[in-house]
Amino acid sequence: MGSPKALLDYRGRTFIENICTSFLTAGVDELIVVLGAHEHEAPIRAVVPKHPALRTVVNPHYRLGQLSSLQVGIQALSSESEAAVVNLVDHPLIRPETIQALMASFATDPLPIIIASYQGRRGRGRERAQRLRVAVLLEVEDGPARIRGCVERRPLDE
Repeated sequence: MGSPKALLDYRGRTFIENICTSFLTAGVDELIVVLGAHEHEAPIRAVVPKHPALRTVVNPHYRLGQLSSLQVGIQALSSESEAAVVNLVDHPLIRPETIQALMASFATDPLPIIIASYQGRRGRGRERAQRLRVAVLLEVEDGPARIRGCVERRPLDE
């Protein structure tokens, strides 16, 4: 690819700009952007919007996979945080309305994880909040660990 996903262009803005703008427009109290590959940090930091609710943190163990970045992001949350909305950089089209729906769903029924879906499928088309009872194992396994696999393996209602 040659460029980190965060810097890919979509309609005149980078993926990371689109994501951050959606979260800030949705009215989140706190936005944590987790960076990883050190050689790409400066260019990404340069396009991340400046906002009092937004901060960047670095995952020094990014080579261990997505789960290690999730851990770093969760550890960076303020002690007042009750929940986190997680969005991977390769999903730059998340809408503020989707984020607001997830937050509203959590406020109504604070489950461990609430995943956006549309017509019963996660991450497809127009998203809405779907309550899903699952637990996340926040441990990095040997080698790269993927968040998705961890979520699918840990249902609460089994």
